[in-house]
Amino acid sequence: MSREPSGQIESLLKIAGERDQPSADGMARAREAARRAWQDGLSHHEEPARPSRRNWFPGLGIAATFLVVLGIALWPRYPDAPVTVARVAVVSGDSRLNGAAVRDAAVVQGGDLLSTGSGRVAFTIGDSLSLRADRQTRLRFDAAGRVTLLEGTVYVDSGGLNGHTPLQIGTPVGVVRHVGTQFLVSVSDRTRVLVREGRVLLARTESSALDLGAGDLAEVAPTHVRIERGQPASGPDWEWAAATAPVFDIENRPLAEFLAWLAREHGWRLRYAGPEVQSRAADIRLHGTVTGLDANGMLERVMLITGVPLAVVNGELFVGEVPPA
Repeated sequence: MSREPSGQIESLLKIAGERDQPSADGMARAREAARRAWQDGLSHHEEPARPSRRNWFPGLGIAATFLVVLGIALWPRYPDAPVTVARVAVVSGDSRLNGAAVRDAAVVQGGDLLSTGSGRVAFTIGDSLSLRADRQTRLRFDAAGRVTLLEGTVYVDSGGLNGHTPLQIGTPVGVVRHVGTQFLVSVSDRTRVLVREGRVLLARTESSALDLGAGDLAEVAPTHVRIERGQPASGPDWEWAAATAPVFDIENRPLAEFLAWLAREHGWRLRYAGPEVQSRAADIRLHGTVTGLDANGMLERVMLITGVPLAVVNGELFVGEVPPA
């Protein structure tokens, strides 16, 4: 490439003339703008400041909480283990538990529904309480120590003064609970409570509780309450419950123990002809079985085994010779 002569360049510069020089104020503004641009450039290249450790902890707490909540949400959930609330002791006739035939010794769990139909069922609850359902009864086992009687009749024997198993029976008019006793509860167009022994409390839904004692009968309807005193402890109202009782194993048991059980089941008053007869009944040991027998059949068999006279007269079980009227 050819180079232009230096003389030509000089000629051109002379023709253009001298360049105007900026003022002192303009030069100062230009220098300040350049300095600021230089500082801004340096700030973009500086290492970011580290946050203080004091500021880490709130963030760590939030993160930990999030992880815990996430773990709970994702943790596999298993259904609660079924809770046993009762056990079948006696079953007769056609009875259903959740639609299936009731089996002897079956376990009853919370939420189970019993329909007895033409049958009857006795349950053991806790260590000593006996709950028995009559024919045409619907009973729901809500939870441990709590059932709801939807229809029909149930009998409760808490086991006497030594029984401590609690039980609440829900009815349309309130909750029935015992204070160591034997009693019946029926539900139809009204609720009926009949007490054989001890005390029963009926906590009504819209009124004060009814405190019922032995011999009391309460009939409660939506519009009225009727209470009768002095009801018998034995008779037709109670016989179905005695017929559904678990069998008493008499083998090698004292005669006195068997007679006390039989009298309690039927609501009879137990009377001995004298101290000698009572002492003899405590010493005699029974052998054999009374399975499949009604009350009269049991008495006859035991009389044959022991030779001790036994008779039921007007709600009393006499042991020994019956006194003349």
